[in-house]
Amino acid sequence: MDDKKPIAIVAVVLAGLIGGGAWWYLRRSAVPANTTPAAVAATEAPIDRPAPPPVVLPPLDQMDDFLRPLLSALSARPELVRWMATDDLVRQLAFALDHASEGHSPARDFKVVAPRAPFQTARRGTTRTIDARSYQRYDSLVQTLTSIDASAAARVYKTIKPRLNEAYQGIGNPGKTVDQAMNETLDILLDTPVVQDPIEVVEVGGAAWAFADEELESLTSTQRQLLRMGPAHTDRVLVWLRAFKAAIE
Repeated sequence: MDDKKPIAIVAVVLAGLIGGGAWWYLRRSAVPANTTPAAVAATEAPIDRPAPPPVVLPPLDQMDDFLRPLLSALSARPELVRWMATDDLVRQLAFALDHASEGHSPARDFKVVAPRAPFQTARRGTTRTIDARSYQRYDSLVQTLTSIDASAAARVYKTIKPRLNEAYQGIGNPGKTVDQAMNETLDILLDTPVVQDPIEVVEVGGAAWAFADEELESLTSTQRQLLRMGPAHTDRVLVWLRAFKAAIE
């Protein structure tokens, strides 16, 4: 059980976070600075206003400069700041969705936001369980994710999707869209059971641990990662993912 991998769950839905940031940016830009909207009389007919022009996305190789200001305005949380300091953000998201849609872990590409504290177990008689203190290491990551409005993220998912789809197909998926990868990823994650404490684990060599329950250990890598965050975090992330999935559908 590689305990650094659960941060991939947050990485998988960073596309939604970017969507939320773009939505905030567009709403803020809708009213020019230093202007006050004129009052409208109750008897005045509604005014037809032209639809805002579509967002023109820069080329894929220039998306970092487009995304960073949006994300900075959305959140100043250190996990997001550390990730934004890396390069090729859209391609990173494409890789994450590519791996996660097949149930594999993309965590090795997101070590920059991995929890620093070590994995801990507790002894219960002759068995070992995950120590509840291990779950606390993911408090900030889960708070970062669940603080984003899922509906707002979904509304702008389509805005950034052209470049995300371009990156996704460019890594070897010419016959599959990023929408399909996102839906497959969400279906896998939402099928994760919420397991209450204690969760028994067994040492499988060195500092590696596995779930003692064969059914849990047979889950996909991404599902096992979500369980390692602890039942409270698992439940919160699943609630957010359900809202996000409902909104994009």
